[in-house]
Amino acid sequence: MANKTLCMGCMSPLKEGDSKCARCGYPVGGVNPPEYMRVRTVLGERYMVGRVLEVTGDSAVYIGLDRQDESTVTIREFFPSTLAQRDDNGFLKVVGGCEDTFAAYKQKFLTCARATARLRDVLVVVPSFDIFEENGTAYSVSEYCPGVTLERYVREKGTLSYEQVRRLFLPLISAMTTIHAAGILHLGICPKNVLVDAEGHLRLKNFCIPETHTVNTECKPGLISGYSAPEQYEAGVECTETADVYGLAATMYFALTGAPPMDAPQRAKKNNELLMPADVADTLPEHVKESLHRAMRTSAEHRTRSAQQLLDELTATSAVAALIDDDDEDDAPRKPAKKKNGRSWLWLIFVGVVLALAILAVFALAGLGYIDFGSTPTTTTASTSNNLVLKPTTTVPIVTKPTGSATVAVENLSGRNFDELLTATLAGNMTVRLQGYQFSDQPAGTVLVQSPEPNTQAERGSEIAVIISAGPAEKVVPDLTGWKEEHARLYLEALGFKVGDTMLLQVSAMEKGLVEKTTPAAGEPIKVGDTVQLWVSNVDQSVSDDDPYNDPYEDPSYDITE
Repeated sequence: MANKTLCMGCMSPLKEGDSKCARCGYPVGGVNPPEYMRVRTVLGERYMVGRVLEVTGDSAVYIGLDRQDESTVTIREFFPSTLAQRDDNGFLKVVGGCEDTFAAYKQKFLTCARATARLRDVLVVVPSFDIFEENGTAYSVSEYCPGVTLERYVREKGTLSYEQVRRLFLPLISAMTTIHAAGILHLGICPKNVLVDAEGHLRLKNFCIPETHTVNTECKPGLISGYSAPEQYEAGVECTETADVYGLAATMYFALTGAPPMDAPQRAKKNNELLMPADVADTLPEHVKESLHRAMRTSAEHRTRSAQQLLDELTATSAVAALIDDDDEDDAPRKPAKKKNGRSWLWLIFVGVVLALAILAVFALAGLGYIDFGSTPTTTTASTSNNLVLKPTTTVPIVTKPTGSATVAVENLSGRNFDELLTATLAGNMTVRLQGYQFSDQPAGTVLVQSPEPNTQAERGSEIAVIISAGPAEKVVPDLTGWKEEHARLYLEALGFKVGDTMLLQVSAMEKGLVEKTTPAAGEPIKVGDTVQLWVSNVDQSVSDDDPYNDPYEDPSYDITE
């Protein structure tokens, strides 16, 4: 293919006389902004540079052509705009006083590129296959991965069922265990950085140096609202793989609901509040809801520790649930098990002997005064809420409490935070189970009521059902300026508000479909259940000839309906 016949926006052939590409809309004479490499620049005497696709905190990303085999590639140039500027010859000049930082960050860029190159067998990674230095900086070249971002996929296809999410995300989560084992953190996992390729697999793009996705560094911070973990907002805090676990769970949340979770700092102020539309939550298995909540705890210390743990929780628990479902199927008569060389009879005899000895032991203890059969046991009433069934707890008065007693006094959980209790060690190795919510003046997540009640006797290892505070009955209307209408609607409904008919604005500075304001206005306190009205732009913002793509990284020919 001759260079003059190629579109510099997608590297596809142009027809003679075309003024712009029929495939992607990029103009024949299109140029990059002056701060980036010029179109048709040749690197390493091999790669021709095309249109700049996107810019991250540490890099500029271009589409390119490998002239050796005439294949489309992606070229990532180390270009932290806070540390360097480009001269008229395309060479990067480091800002005075930043030489050491630039050199250190460039070395991290090269290390990351080499590490991803070694992950060629990991499907979700688009690995680098050529890494070199030129023009005073460094470059990595990888294959071009056609597809669409998960954000666009969900926007056009609609929210996904858990079964669809499970099929898509389990390979990604599994691959993250390998990526982390190679010493690589992504720290930018979100719907825009996850591609759905032509085969329907998820691919992860934009591996950057860690400083790109944290605050108080020399790079322009690329924190992603709703998907960056709380510790990424804290200066001087080292991020670990649990930050990627947060991003994975938040991206799954988006795929299920079509909306981003609340921004991490806001969630931290609201005691881990993770709201999900009821119609979505009702379709999820209980263990999935619990796993997502654990993976998105705002405290890194109490969060799911690794991608492997998240994978285990989503897969192992699913297998157990399937076995339980099999056992609980209709009461159709089952065929008796076949005999196995008479061993089943020996087993029954053994069980009978053990039971007989256990009964004799109980009477022996009664004779010694340890158990009083004359006492009347008290039984708490079983209650149900949110599909939770509390088993009746029988309290047996203990005259003398020997070591290893089967019962123990129930701890007082009132006023404690529910999320902290999930990882706390309680007396008698008891566990907590959420029974429901109740409006109160207590901070959201605070335990208000528990069953069994404090200081009563209960079996070791039993459950304590709790009702926790949902916070005050009034909530502040969030600032949704710039949100997509569908995301804003889902978020308001998740907060417990009703959403009225959308008001379309014919004059607005916002792009079409984005929220300009709300009624009541952002910041006003209103009661949960009240109605909020969205004012949304209906103004078409025409795309300029210089920037024909809505999302230039995506393959314009990708058929979202397939």
